[in-house]
Amino acid sequence: MIRFLLILLSLTTAAAFAASPDLRAAAMAQLRSIAEPLFEHGAATEPRFDAFYTEMVEALPPQEKAEQSLELAINRRDGAAEYVMQNAQAWRGQFKSTPKLRTLINTSADAPLIEIRMAGFEIYLAQYGLEKSPAEVDRMLQQMAANPSKSSAWALWNIGVLGARGVDRERVFRELLSALNSGDQPLRRSALEALAKFGGAEIVPPLLEIASHEPDPVLRERAFCALAQSGTLLVAERYEAVPGLFAIVEDVQSDKQSVLWAYQALREITDSYGEPNDAAKWRDRLQQAGLL
Repeated sequence: MIRFLLILLSLTTAAAFAASPDLRAAAMAQLRSIAEPLFEHGAATEPRFDAFYTEMVEALPPQEKAEQSLELAINRRDGAAEYVMQNAQAWRGQFKSTPKLRTLINTSADAPLIEIRMAGFEIYLAQYGLEKSPAEVDRMLQQMAANPSKSSAWALWNIGVLGARGVDRERVFRELLSALNSGDQPLRRSALEALAKFGGAEIVPPLLEIASHEPDPVLRERAFCALAQSGTLLVAERYEAVPGLFAIVEDVQSDKQSVLWAYQALREITDSYGEPNDAAKWRDRLQQAGLL
């Protein structure tokens, strides 16, 4: 829309400058009245992944196609993330992992918009030739059973990403919980990271359980991070963790570090960074917002 207006404005101005001085002055005044609201301080255009960019990406070799489309999504080119999610599986096996692509995938995993995180997952799956199917979940679990010490972290991460993309979610969730409740600490850490990527409201209770009672501080910290800002929880799903986080800060048995992590998670979820670490003030604020 803005591009069209700019073209229209430039044509109007050019015509006016070819006419009389009075007409030129009137045209400039009109130009300012239209253009100034478009370019207020701090304003920016909202670029779209339109037919021009689609044709540009489609013409690239597979490796550059994957990298360029994900980079456009990370740069919030509207529609680019959806393009990746719709097309990445068709590129499976046609490109490989490179330092640039790994950096882009890692960047997308921390993007504020969940659709960009999901686009990164799609590129991740496609680069390793992973099919979005229950059969792929079977294959990952078989690899994990055959060589737990070598394959568990890889397999859990993969099924977590597959579950995040809607593949066999109920089964994947059960497998991740089973690994999370095992006695193997490295396996549990891998399962927690995969659970965060899996997303969905169903992961909030197990994450809160880890945050509240887990003796391993690494696991506790990762659980708080997954609830607050990492992983693939929607904002509304993160809000479901607020009462549990508040219970942690009020529990006299909570250790100091857990209380600090819980307050930080509350700030990130509610976007309320001015509140002190004071349970009473937080209770008043959360009650007023209807979050308790």
